[in-house]
Amino acid sequence: MRPRGAARRVALLEATLRIVADTGADAVTHRRVAEVAQLPLASTTYYFESKEQLLTAALGLAAERDLARLREVADRRRRLPASPDDAVAAVMDPPGDEHSDDDRAEGRRSLLASYTLLLEAARRPALQELTRRWTDAYLTTVAELLQRAGSADPRADAQLLLAAADGLLIVHLSTGEPADPRPALLRLARTLTASPQ
Repeated sequence: MRPRGAARRVALLEATLRIVADTGADAVTHRRVAEVAQLPLASTTYYFESKEQLLTAALGLAAERDLARLREVADRRRRLPASPDDAVAAVMDPPGDEHSDDDRAEGRRSLLASYTLLLEAARRPALQELTRRWTDAYLTTVAELLQRAGSADPRADAQLLLAAADGLLIVHLSTGEPADPRPALLRLARTLTASPQ
């Protein structure tokens, strides 16, 4: 059975994210999105007048899901004694207990789509406000966790940790190497929250 109403809109956005992850934002067209979603072409134009609207809404969905994951992981970590590892968990951990191969593959696809759309924001002003809000939510959450762990400058330290995470994840995605960035990020978080000598 084909999705209807709001579910149809979400199916179109998920198809857009799939296309962005698999072949890039330039491959997004109303026709291609309808094909991947297995919905009539008219459904894409009903919900989205332009490719710009499709990309903006898809980035919004990616941000919404990622921020829900961030909140879930951060809330779980706040119930534990404070540790610099909490900030790394907030950036890197999947939601709940999702650690299967399928979850990892979906996580990789999600990262590819997100980074592709974030880079698109450099060329598409319509995406920039959303990327600012997404980034600010990360900075606020990670800064709070770093502050709990003893950071003297939580906001600046959150920026460093997030920049390092983004850089390491992009290298991981672009080289295809299975190296886990978590050890380097843990080392950085522990250094940022260490008491001055």
